[in-house]
Amino acid sequence: MVSRSKSVAPADPTRWSEQSQRSVSAEWTKEYRDIHYQCWKCKVAAVFTAQDQKFTFEVKKAPIDQRRILCEDCWKQSNQIARELSENEGRWAEQKPTLQKDREFLLQWLELLEEREKYVPYRPDTAKKNMLKKLLAEV
Repeated sequence: MVSRSKSVAPADPTRWSEQSQRSVSAEWTKEYRDIHYQCWKCKVAAVFTAQDQKFTFEVKKAPIDQRRILCEDCWKQSNQIARELSENEGRWAEQKPTLQKDREFLLQWLELLEEREKYVPYRPDTAKKNMLKKLLAEV
């Protein structure tokens, strides 16, 4: 269970990304406060802490309107899936003639795309999934 106490961290909008500095938020954001949310994937209670927000917006320069939807465990798993998808993209770029006939590779890639959608509720790669399904029907 997540504690409902609120931590606070001072905000320094001058350290945000250029785009975020041009936002309305730059004028009125003076501090970060813990944001409690429910993980989109596993439904566990989670917190985007004030300190995490400070690091995310001021060091990593993420857009100020970014919000967390995944708990830490689901976020790590989502990133692992993204890395594996990137590896598949690289292999495909280098070995397309061979891999388009490799049923195991095509299935694994399709499964990763479908698994990723369980963690990211937007931007499904429908075109790539359709391509893989078509290639699978041909092998």
